[in-house]
Parts: sequence; structure tokens; C-alpha cells
Amino acid sequence: MCQPTPKPAIIGRHDREGRPMPLQLRQPGRAADPVEAKAADAKKADEKGLRVLICSENVPPQVNGIARRIGMYADGLEKLGCDVGEAQPPQSPIFAPNHCHSHACCPGALLVDVLHPDSGPDKVLSHVNPWNFTARMMILHPVQFFKILFAPYDVVHVVMPANLNAMWLLAAFKVLRCIKRDSKPALVVSWHCNIIDYLEHLVAGPVRYMAYCCFFFLFGMLPMISDRVLTPTRKSEPELVELWKRGTNARAGVCYTGVNKGEFSPRAKASEWGRNWQASKEKYLAKENKKHLILCVGRLSPEKGVDELIKVLPQLPDCALWLVGDGPFRPALERLASKLNVSVSFLGYQSGEALHAAYTVGDIFVCPSLTETFGQTVNEALASQVRVALPDVPVFAEAYGAAIPKDAFWTPRDRTAMAAAISKQLERHAKNDATGIPDLDKLKTWNDSCNILLDDYHRAFQDRQHTFTFRGWVWFPLWCLFTWTTIVSFFAFSQIRSLCGGSVRIFFRDRAEEALVKVRSFNRLPSLVSCGSADSIAEE
Repeated sequence: MCQPTPKPAIIGRHDREGRPMPLQLRQPGRAADPVEAKAADAKKADEKGLRVLICSENVPPQVNGIARRIGMYADGLEKLGCDVGEAQPPQSPIFAPNHCHSHACCPGALLVDVLHPDSGPDKVLSHVNPWNFTARMMILHPVQFFKILFAPYDVVHVVMPANLNAMWLLAAFKVLRCIKRDSKPALVVSWHCNIIDYLEHLVAGPVRYMAYCCFFFLFGMLPMISDRVLTPTRKSEPELVELWKRGTNARAGVCYTGVNKGEFSPRAKASEWGRNWQASKEKYLAKENKKHLILCVGRLSPEKGVDELIKVLPQLPDCALWLVGDGPFRPALERLASKLNVSVSFLGYQSGEALHAAYTVGDIFVCPSLTETFGQTVNEALASQVRVALPDVPVFAEAYGAAIPKDAFWTPRDRTAMAAAISKQLERHAKNDATGIPDLDKLKTWNDSCNILLDDYHRAFQDRQHTFTFRGWVWFPLWCLFTWTTIVSFFAFSQIRSLCGGSVRIFFRDRAEEALVKVRSFNRLPSLVSCGSADSIAEE
């Protein structure tokens, strides 16, 4: 149960009994200096605490890096004194059923509401993501939209990308601030995906440039309707983040990713799961006549580059590979491994103690992805004190350059360099060389990350503006029309894919094959001549 805290502080615009306090307007005739006003607001927010709305389409129990990060933020903010509102799905570990969510019970606590696709049918219309059926998207109900718009939030944190309805919330809050000349709420965007990298890897020719235009038309409005942007590393989506820059003020920060060092730890090797994995490893290596085990954990999709790791195995004759995770690319990877006749075992999705222990039995951890915004699985492998090899891309160089030797990075798309980096780390492992063993002190915990996130919320108060540029006012109605069309299109496409069983292409291909089979069967029927006897049987 939530224990009452000592009485002192007031929360946002609520009194100690939880009643909303009236908005305090500046007295007429008394002009306030904008810089002083911002500083005063930030100081007041610091003293009172913040009431925060986090709006995310990715939350636990979804299995992806964004959902995990947002779930840990909510859990971490709660431990720092925040009271988390909005019920999550029962499987989620970040909301216990006996938590109290009232200001009256916890006077002085910070309040964090999490709005997500499972918030309830009275708040959002939830539908599957048409490109990823394991995720969901949401459309806010108009009544709930206006309730949120006039709630006394101090910070609104929108988790991107693709969270289009939440972009409308940002725009509406910004317009209200312009009209009312109010200083709240501070509007924060966190961007967790390298979409531009995906476009470069997956789209070619004129279609790529059309995609770029749509991307910047859709998301280029964000710097005008928000005060600050946060990314997992400073190298994440730099072309987009640059749009937030205003003079010498970058208006950008880092939403750091932590790791639970109590769960992901070399001690997990001594657990029951650790002993089971170790026995399986020894048996598998003996069966395949290999010396070393490479471990890779992540979603099996084309952009993750797992196919490149499998293709480099012929250059590593003493190595076998364990793939932990699942995804739409698994059948293609299984065919590739069979074609190359290399030792690859697909272990499927693992979680909890099984996942914690799996990291500890690998001789080396390899993440071949070139499109990561951070690479949380790398963080977990380092916390388990497993040697790591990575492609030398800006995000990994920034996030892990201090924890991994330089020769453990390879030149992207160079399989020979990849094999050399892996071999170098395996050589150290065989010699029990201390070089390359991760330093746990260099890894941030989730508590560290949540403290930095709170600091960024406070900095957002310093970055606020109450006006639109002329270009912004001209762009705004066109942007609203475009986002509305995109939201409707996403919803319609998700319904069509759902009706087609998940894939429009496969649905129509199967229907076409069924029709062809019926036609062939009909052609094989005996044709009757006028006398009623069988004349011939049509051959295919």
C-alpha cells in the first residue's frame, strides 16, 4: 500500500486535499520579463514537483526496446516519488494493483499519468499497428482529448515515432499556450527510432525521396509544437534533431537507457537456468564440433542485420551461433543457415530469469544491427560481463566506446572486418585476458536514467516559446490535414490487414492459388458428349 508522506508540498495546481486550485493569473498592468518568468516557473516546478503526462503507444507487455524503456521510466519515476496513474495491462510489472493513485493519499508526491493503447475504450480507440501486429496504435476519443487538454499538467511527454494522435495533443497545447499566454505545460518529445536509416536500408530510388518528403512534412512540425527533444543517444536521428536548434540553444537532451544490474549479472550463471543453459551449450558445441558460442539477442527482422552475422560464420569455423528472439524474418534466416550449412540454433523468445542467464553462457555477444538508437541488448550483455563486438556506427561508438575496446568494432558491411573483431574478442576470452571485460561502473542504472529524465523535464521549462512563426501558422493547417489523412489511412490499413489475416499480399496470393486449384479441378472433370457418354478427360 502507498504510505502517506509528510504533508508539506503542493502538487501542481492542487491543494493538499487533492482539490484543483484556480489558475493564478498575472495581475493586469504588471509586465513580467519573459526570462524571469521562465526561471520563476522552473523554480516553482522544482519546489512543487511535476504533474506529467506520458503518452506512448509502446508500453509493456509489448516486447520492444521502446516499450521496455517507457516501462522502466514509469517504474523508476514512481520509485523517485512519483505516483503513477492510468491502469496498465495486468501483465505489466510497472503498476502494482495495490498502488494508491490519489493526491490525498500521497500529498506532495509527483504524479505521472501514462496514456497508452490499453488505457480503456472510454479513452482511446485501439487498433493493431498495420506494419507490426505485435504492437498497437491509438486514436484519442474527442471527449478524452479535451479532458487532457484542460487538465493541469506541468509536462506533457510524447513518445515518438508514429504517435500521430499525441502530436495533435502537442499542437493543441501549443495553440492554447499562444492564446492564453500560459507557461504550462512544457512539451517534451522523445524520439526512439532511426526512421531515416530504415528508409536508406529498405527503400531505393525515387520512392526513397518521396518517403523523405513525407517524413519531414509529417514530423518537421514537431520542433514548432514542442519545447525539447530527447533521443537515446546524441547520434540518434541527427537530421531531425537538428530542427529543434534555435540559435545557440539546441533544445535537445538524451533519454538515457539504464540496466538492472541486479537481474543482468554474471551471478545469473550460477542459477538453475544458468546451469541448464551451460549444459545445453556444452552439449551443442560437442554435437557441432565447435569451440566457441556466439550469442545474439533481438527481434528477427531484416533491419537487424542477423543475416550478415550468419553469412560471416563460414569465416569462423570454430564458432556456433545461438539466436535468442523471434520475428517475421526467422523462416528466411533458417533457410539461410541451412543453405550455408553453418551451426545456428534458434532459441525463440526468452524472458525473465531464462533471458538473464542466457547472456552469461555466451563466449561473446554480437549485435550486427546498423539501425539501432541505443541497443539495449548490448547494455544487458555488458552488465552480464560478456565480451561484445559491434559495428562501428555513430550510435554504438557514442553509447559503448568507453566500455568496449576499439578493435571490437568493425567497419559496417565488411564481413572480413566483422570476423576479425569477433575473433579478437574470442582470443581474449580463450586466454582469460581482462581486456574487453566490461566495466560495470560505466553502465547507468535505471535510477540514474530517471533522474536525468527529471532534469530534462525541468530544462524544458527554460526552452518554452509562446508564439508560432509565420511559416508555422501557414504550415499548421496543411499539417493538420495531412496528419488526419495519415491517421485514417493507418486505421483503415490495419483493419484491412486484420481481415486478411495479417498480410494482404499473402491473403490474395492464397485466394488466387485456391481459385487456380478449382479451375484445374474443373478442367479435369469428364466432358459429356451429346450421347451422354464420356468423350475425353481434359489434360492439364
